[in-house]
Amino acid sequence: MLVRKIEDIKGTEREVHAENGNWTSTRILLKKDNMGFSFHETVIYAGTETLIWYRNHLEAVYCIEGKGEVETIDDGRVYPIEPGTMYALDKNDKHYLRASEDLRLVCVFNPPLVGNEVHREDGSYPILEG
Repeated sequence: MLVRKIEDIKGTEREVHAENGNWTSTRILLKKDNMGFSFHETVIYAGTETLIWYRNHLEAVYCIEGKGEVETIDDGRVYPIEPGTMYALDKNDKHYLRASEDLRLVCVFNPPLVGNEVHREDGSYPILEG
């Protein structure tokens, strides 16, 4: 059985910060945990906009705190995000994630992340071995 506490992960290599300062991702489960997915708590900071395109991953996101929106680029649709909202990028949707307040999100990735991934210029994460 795996048991982890967020406070034990903060400040370790499992706490990853965006190079542009838009978010911090606390990576609770990773590929090396052999669960078949990774599980994260991510904070998107108020006033930021992040281009995201997980072309190599599927992601489901559940908002537990804050407010913001997701805009899908292909069709320009805007979806409000607030506590209790889940969205799933089931078609590798390229999108903007905007936070009007700090957003605290719980995220699941398939395939699982290795742990040190950050968004590339196109908004994607690479597939890493580890």
